[in-house]
Amino acid sequence: MTRKIPSPTRQKDKKIIDKVEFVENSNMLSVNFSKFHLTPICINNQFNNHFKDEAHYLKVLTSFLSIILPKITSHSYNEISETTSEGRQLHLHTIDDTHRTIVKNVLKEYKFTDAIIDQIFEGNCLYEFSASLGHDYPARIVCQKVENTLYFLFFDTNHHIYINKKFINESLFYETCPKFKEHTCIYMPDDCLAVSYLDEVKLKNSFGYTFDPQKK
Repeated sequence: MTRKIPSPTRQKDKKIIDKVEFVENSNMLSVNFSKFHLTPICINNQFNNHFKDEAHYLKVLTSFLSIILPKITSHSYNEISETTSEGRQLHLHTIDDTHRTIVKNVLKEYKFTDAIIDQIFEGNCLYEFSASLGHDYPARIVCQKVENTLYFLFFDTNHHIYINKKFINESLFYETCPKFKEHTCIYMPDDCLAVSYLDEVKLKNSFGYTFDPQKK
């Protein structure tokens, strides 16, 4: 007599329950890349956000993804506004009228329409903050703040929007920086202006950077 082997019992699919709970805060900042342009551009003698080389690009991007983004998205705006110690470390601030012209020129170079540019400039919601920390590559990122969302626009890779050219010929060392002498620099020594920008050769060279990470 042939013995019948019973078929294995099929277990019902079980839903895997995620045991990790996240406490969401509606005031937390979020980020949006839908308007972001990574491809570098150059406007002669005004703005250049190309990278020096691949090492420059990787250092900025690593700092941006591993340090800056987690910090930005784990705080509310009030916690990292320019009046707080966190905000000063990130250099988060609105872009004033004096420096908006160069931003508008950059947006036009990126083919933003006049209507979208006007929308971006409505109110006082155009911001810049650090894209990387440290003295070697003082990159910034420009964004539009809409309520609790930051819409990234482009990298200010070499901090050309806010370069103060009247200090270019001063010493590279912060001890001789006018702002340090006057005790008015709120960033020294964490991100000293002199360390980053008062080297005339470094400034001149940054306008000639040509590395594009999308064409390497």
